[in-house]
Amino acid sequence: MAYVGELGVGSTIYLENQDSQTIITAVAASPGQQQQTSHSFSTGHWTTSPELFRSLQGYIIRIETAQEAYVLLVQNHQIRPMEAMPPRHTLESVPLQQIVQTPTPSIPSMPPLQPLTMGNMVMGMQPMQMHMGNMHLSMGTTTTVTQASQTNFCSQCGMAVAATDKFCANCGHRLH
Repeated sequence: MAYVGELGVGSTIYLENQDSQTIITAVAASPGQQQQTSHSFSTGHWTTSPELFRSLQGYIIRIETAQEAYVLLVQNHQIRPMEAMPPRHTLESVPLQQIVQTPTPSIPSMPPLQPLTMGNMVMGMQPMQMHMGNMHLSMGTTTTVTQASQTNFCSQCGMAVAATDKFCANCGHRLH
C-alpha cells in the first residue's frame, strides 16, 4: 500500500513499500509547473504504517521493518537518512492517508525527432550525421575521405592549391 501526506502549500509526499523497497516521492506543484523527486531505499517489508512528523529541520519519516526502524529527513525535497529519531516532544505529527496507487509521471513520452532539414543541410540522429552540399559528417561510424575534402589550401592566404604544389601560386608562401 501507499501513503500520502502534505508537506505544506503545494507540496506532497508519497510513501510506498514495493517488495523490499521503500519508494519516497516528493512533489511540489505551483501554477504552471511541477517538480518531482523520487528516492528508493532497500528497507524490507514494513511492519507498521509509516509516520510523518514536522520538525525544525524539515519533515521526518519513520518506517519500521522486521530488521530495523528507519528515520529519514526530508529537507527542500532532498531525502537523507538520520542516525536517530529526535525527541517526540519536539515533533508535530503530520497525518498520512492511505491510498491505492502513487502518482504516475504526468509528462507524456515524446515521439522520436525527425531528421532536421534546413535548406540543403540534413541532420540525422541515429547514427548522428549531417549532410550539407557535398560535405558529410558522421559520428560513431567509419568514414572515407571524399574528393571534395582532399582539396588543400594555403595557410597564408587561403587559396586552393594542389597536393603536389611546393609554393602557393597566389602569395608565394612555402607549403608543407
